[in-house]
Amino acid sequence: MIASWLAVSLKSFCMAALLAVVMVLATHSEPLAQATPSDIVTQGEFAAYLVRELGWQAGLPAEPKTADYLAVLSGKRTFRFEAEDVFNTQGDSVTVRNYPLHGPFSGTGWLSGTAMPTTVRFSVFLPRGGEYLLKVVLRGDGQRWLAGDRELTVKTGGSLREAEAGTVLLNAGVQEILVQLPPEGGVDAFTLHAVGDHPAIEPLEGWRPDAPLSWGDYAETIAAALDLEKGFSASGASRPRIVSFHNGATLPSTAVATTADYLGAHVAPTWVRAGSGGALIDLPLDIPVTGVYAVRVRLLGETLITDFNGKHMQLKGKPYLDWYDIGVLRLQKGTHILKVQLPSLGGADAVEISSRPSSPADYLSALGLGNMKPKATISRAELEAQLRKDLSRIRPSR
Repeated sequence: MIASWLAVSLKSFCMAALLAVVMVLATHSEPLAQATPSDIVTQGEFAAYLVRELGWQAGLPAEPKTADYLAVLSGKRTFRFEAEDVFNTQGDSVTVRNYPLHGPFSGTGWLSGTAMPTTVRFSVFLPRGGEYLLKVVLRGDGQRWLAGDRELTVKTGGSLREAEAGTVLLNAGVQEILVQLPPEGGVDAFTLHAVGDHPAIEPLEGWRPDAPLSWGDYAETIAAALDLEKGFSASGASRPRIVSFHNGATLPSTAVATTADYLGAHVAPTWVRAGSGGALIDLPLDIPVTGVYAVRVRLLGETLITDFNGKHMQLKGKPYLDWYDIGVLRLQKGTHILKVQLPSLGGADAVEISSRPSSPADYLSALGLGNMKPKATISRAELEAQLRKDLSRIRPSR
C-alpha cells in the first residue's frame, strides 16, 4: 500500500512539475512572438526607405503617404494638367469658360484672357525631375510660356488646338509655369512628357504595399534601380521569337507587302514597304510571361521613329534592311504595341524578342546574394544594411 501511494504521489508531482514548466515557457515566449511582426518590413515601407536613400524626397508632399513614394519610383512620366485646376485664382485676370466657343476642350472648362495681354501662373507638382516636352492646348498667336529656365513661343490661331512648345528642364517638387496670353487668348490644358527612358523601380510583378518584403522582391527592385537588367546574359534563354510586320500588323493604305531581295536580306518571307508619303504601322506583340526581354526590330529608311511602351526613339537608318535595338526591357504578360513611323519608301521586316533569365534567384545572383532564399522575408536591420551597401555601388541619376 505504501509503495502504491508513493508511486501515485511521484506521478502527481511529475505532472505538476511538467505543467509548471510548460506555463513558464509559454509566459516567457509570448514577448518574442509579439516582437516578430514589428521587425517585418512591408513593400510600402521599403519604397519609402528607397526614396530616402536615393535622395529623391524633393518629389514628395509635406506629409507623404505610401502612394506618394510609389509615384516617385514609378515609370509614369507623363503629367497632364487642366488649366482651370492649377492657375492662380486670386491674382490671374482670366475667366473660366465652360462652353466650346473656340472648339472642344477637356476637363471642366478653359481659361479665357482679356482684351489686353495677360499673364497666367500655374502651380504644379512633379514627383520626379528631368527633361520634359511641354505640349499645350491653347488659342491665339504669340503665346510665351516660361518653364524652367526657358521661354517658348507658341501659336495656334483662333481655335483651341494642341501644339508642342519645346523641351524644358524641371526639378522635382512644386513648379511654377507661366504663360503670357495675347489679347483674347485662351488655354485649356498642358502636358509634360518625360524625354528619355525612365523605367519603373519596382518588383517584377509590381508593388504590393502591405505585403512583407522578401529577398526576391528586394533584388528585383534594386536591379531596376541600378539598371542591372541590361547585363543579364542571354545564355540559357529560350530561342528568340520572330514576329513579322506582314503577318502581325494591320497595314495602312500607305504601305504594301513585298518580297523584294535587293534592299537587304529579310527575315520574314514577306516584308512591308511604305509609299512615297511614309507610313505609320502598329505591331501587336504578345508576351506570354512577365519577365525581362531583349527587343530589336529590322527596318529600312533614312530616319526611323519607334515608340514601345512609352519609350520613344528616333533612329538614323540605312538604305537597306538592318537590325536596330529597342533595348532590354521588363515586359508584363499581355499585348504590347510597337509603333513604327517609316519615312518615304521605308520598310519594316520583323521584330525579334529574346527572353532573358529573370527568376528571383537570377536577380539575387546579379546582386551577389545567391545564398539568400527568394521567398524569405527581410528584417529591418538586414534591409538598412543591404540597401546602403547596394546603393553605394552606384546612385543612378534619374
